[in-house]
Amino acid sequence: MDIYLASTSPRRRQLMAEITPGFIRISPMAEEKEYPAFTPKEKAVRRSKDKCIAAINMLKNTDAVIISSDTVVDLDGETLDKPVDQADAYRIISALSQHFHYVHTAVTVYFEGSLFTFCDTTQVHFKHIPDEVIREYVKTDIPYDKRGRYGIQTPFGQEYIDKIDGDYYTVVGLPVKKLKKLLKFLNIV
Repeated sequence: MDIYLASTSPRRRQLMAEITPGFIRISPMAEEKEYPAFTPKEKAVRRSKDKCIAAINMLKNTDAVIISSDTVVDLDGETLDKPVDQADAYRIISALSQHFHYVHTAVTVYFEGSLFTFCDTTQVHFKHIPDEVIREYVKTDIPYDKRGRYGIQTPFGQEYIDKIDGDYYTVVGLPVKKLKKLLKFLNIV
């Protein structure tokens, strides 16, 4: 049985390889909808399902296993998408300083005609980030492909994240333990 990871994220590919090295990466064209009436957690779940459905429609292979995921950063109920410009990146990193936020990563698995979805949440606490550090950081390329404007695995994240309450891999973008548990339950791995 073929296992597909519907993701363009290099971080998700690395994490998926820890579960099963024999997967196939695909990039379905799923429109990322805003869902303004949804909470950040509900958005992660819906977007994960949208990506999986787009992959199903792309492959047209009902025997395949398809895994999709979406990560939403939740700062006081506001969904933080990728920054639009340097000012936006600066605003958000400043708001994260000495504050906590939530990272919701939803995963959807298509198997034997059914969708199985779960969402894992981790709370992330930041230390004080000096203004001059923020100004230099937003001049780099790092914050612009990340929803919260940071990567927990980057030197910036390692230096300024004080602690997390939950799963590190949820923040990276794929809750490995929970996904592996679901795949074992479904007898996929």
